[in-house]
Amino acid sequence: MKWSRLALALVLVLALLPPLAVLLYAFSTRWDRSLLPEGATWAWMVETVRSPRVQAAVAQTLALSLASALLTLLVGGAATIVARLVSPRVTALLDALSLLPYAIPPVVIAIGALELFVGRWGGWLDLRVVYVLVVSPLLFPLLHKTLAAAMRQLDVAPLMEAAHTLGASDGYVLRRVLLPLLAPALVAGLLLCWVTAAMEFAIANLLLGGSIEMLQPLMNGMRNVNGHLSAALVALSFAVLAAMGTMVEGLIAWNTRRNSSSDRPR
Repeated sequence: MKWSRLALALVLVLALLPPLAVLLYAFSTRWDRSLLPEGATWAWMVETVRSPRVQAAVAQTLALSLASALLTLLVGGAATIVARLVSPRVTALLDALSLLPYAIPPVVIAIGALELFVGRWGGWLDLRVVYVLVVSPLLFPLLHKTLAAAMRQLDVAPLMEAAHTLGASDGYVLRRVLLPLLAPALVAGLLLCWVTAAMEFAIANLLLGGSIEMLQPLMNGMRNVNGHLSAALVALSFAVLAAMGTMVEGLIAWNTRRNSSSDRPR
């Protein structure tokens, strides 16, 4: 027990030390003459927030990542729900397809998108549209697993059989029963996809680096110009992503509690 606690404490220290160092660097006047930072200042954070370049990058990142998440929700969510209602074989096929994004590196996907959409069809395709179309399939596993877990908890098959026995159509049950029950899982999946898309670097850097500046490539570029500004931007983005992640965790926990309470006999 003693060694396990020691190992856990060591893991926590190793996990928390890098973000803590970035946070200290963002609020210090300088940190190059000793092991500890010197002074404390809000200047780097204020300059980062007021920078028009940072504001434009944040706005573009939030907009494009939200568009990618919404497209994944509409297409991937519909595919997951329909597959779950239609056949276990279709569900198994989607489970297998959801593993493909983890098998292909994002750099390979970005280079393929550059060759196909920019090299051949770049004259009439907007790079922002290409970015959304390329990122959305990479987000599908997150949404698919979230919805699949929620539908397993709801036990959809007996619900649909009971509805058919009462004379209700599939469309009616989907609109009035299933989608309202899945609403927290859908929102949680959307936020999870949004956070993941906002953190994407390789595709944003290779595909949009020459025309549209995104948040992750901007942080990487600012590192070579001013490390304090880059650290401040990392701290701000981490705070926003942590808040969104907390919302996702809260929605998933609330949905789990609601489903478990609905299963209790009255």
